[in-house]
Formats: sequence, structure tokens, C-alpha cells
Amino acid sequence: MTAPATGGLRDVESPCVRICMIDPGHDFCVGCWRTLREISDWHRYTPAQKHALLARLPDRRAAHSINN
Repeated sequence: MTAPATGGLRDVESPCVRICMIDPGHDFCVGCWRTLREISDWHRYTPAQKHALLARLPDRRAAHSINN
């Protein structure tokens, strides 16, 4: 049996937490920390792309918290 085309990664749910407010100075949502582009393209991302984006979100949040 061959591995799935997703590289063996399971699909993941959106990180949306229903706090949808775009920070105009940084162009990302302060609820889920994704950009508008990332939010709109989420359904097109492969599981690998979703996992990669999810891995970047904590750093984005931390960087924003330090600067405010």
C-alpha cells in the first residue's frame, strides 16, 4: 500500500477561534493569527501546507505580543 499524496499528514481543522478582527497594522487576524490571504486560501491548502502554517502562528503571535 502506498502513502497518501498528502505525505502521510492528516488534514487539520481551521485554527479559527471566532474572534475575527484584522489588525490593520499587521494584516492578520488577532484571533487566529492568519493573514486574510491565509484565511481565504485555507480550504485550498494541502495538509502539509496547513501544518506548516500552524507551526508559524505561535511565532507570529509572540512577535506581535512583544511589539505591543
